[in-house]
Amino acid sequence: MLRRFLVGLTGGMGSGKTEALRQFSDLGALTISLDEIARAQALPGGPAFSKIVRAFGFEILDESGHIDRRKLAGQVFSSSVTRKRLENLTHPLILKEMLRLMSRSSGIVVADVPLLFEGGHEKYFDATMAILAPISLRLLRVSKRDTLSLLEIKKRMSSQISDKERRKCADIAIDNDGDLIGFRQKVAEYYRAFCLMTKAKIG
Repeated sequence: MLRRFLVGLTGGMGSGKTEALRQFSDLGALTISLDEIARAQALPGGPAFSKIVRAFGFEILDESGHIDRRKLAGQVFSSSVTRKRLENLTHPLILKEMLRLMSRSSGIVVADVPLLFEGGHEKYFDATMAILAPISLRLLRVSKRDTLSLLEIKKRMSSQISDKERRKCADIAIDNDGDLIGFRQKVAEYYRAFCLMTKAKIG
């Protein structure tokens, strides 16, 4: 069995970390998305569903009885207190599932952890990687991708640490200035380096 090498991936909204995670997956790494874990756990019957509804009320549900993520976000990002309440309810469950998945793996594992440094989760990884991008480009990407107002986007971004702090904390920082081919090449170069660390075959 290959030696396990765990990489914690992070970046702000619109930085390109989802694209980086997809690239790592295409190259052969096992990838884990904490956003996907969170969405699954918040479905009816999931471990976080009843906790969230009790904390934020039935008004966050849509007509089908599912949590309306935009309604929930409207409450959560209204203040740091409500955001912290949601984090205290859901983060232990998400972290537990992440650790379970990583413990059953071998080779290169890349986990997309939005609040990697804010939550002190870097201790679980052999290396940390931050995807960085100019704020103007990040705003443009998110406004095209999501049905959020500019004010909503800025409010969510302000709840995260800055790219300057990410660069300081991360073992590896990749700048994503919009050159997709160049960005993918950078990710591939680091994947090859990780393969050497695990003595994996890279083809």
